[in-house]
Amino acid sequence: MRLQESIFIGNVLKNYHADQKKFEYVINLGSGNVKQLRQNKPWINEYVFAYLKKINTKILHVDTEKFPGVDIIQDLSLPNSLSFCDKLNGSKLFILANVMEHIPKSAHKPFLKKIYKKMNSNDGLIISVPYDYPYHADPIDNMYRPRPNDLKVLLPLKWKASEIINAGSYWEEFINMNTFKKIRKLLKPIWIFQTPKKYLENHRLLYLFKNYQITIVFGIK
Repeated sequence: MRLQESIFIGNVLKNYHADQKKFEYVINLGSGNVKQLRQNKPWINEYVFAYLKKINTKILHVDTEKFPGVDIIQDLSLPNSLSFCDKLNGSKLFILANVMEHIPKSAHKPFLKKIYKKMNSNDGLIISVPYDYPYHADPIDNMYRPRPNDLKVLLPLKWKASEIINAGSYWEEFINMNTFKKIRKLLKPIWIFQTPKKYLENHRLLYLFKNYQITIVFGIK
């Protein structure tokens, strides 16, 4: 989750909570290494999770891997992977941030349908997916780059917010690298001894002078 993405999601939640009752649980699906993200991308905690903790929302980080900071270790591809939701008494917000580009496209509809079945009335869902963004395998990148309407047609929710936001550029990362790393990044595209996956990742250089863009939608059941 990039800085501008975190700010946007944090503002969406604050605006919603200003008019409606707060969510009692936030379920962060595909959380990744929570401890590492707090160190490398502190803005996620600052703009999203710190605010939720401040209003006493219980945050559950869920991932397939046993990463530091993960609360529930669960293979999300299994049919009953969200059964833990049945034990939660209170309103829920599911966050699916930068996940759909890393799972097979054929799994999108079944996975979203599974989330929808666990949502009660007034439960929420936030989805963020790259729109204009370079290839980034983790471990795959299916190059799913939807517009907001492409996501909204997948579930019958009341959509409260939807936007494509600018989210910085590779230049902001590049200028903070040391000289050796800058040279290495610039020479990598012409290095012939690399895997196809690594070669595709070199396309990040195309974003030196143009913005990354992220699609974000927020809906209520």
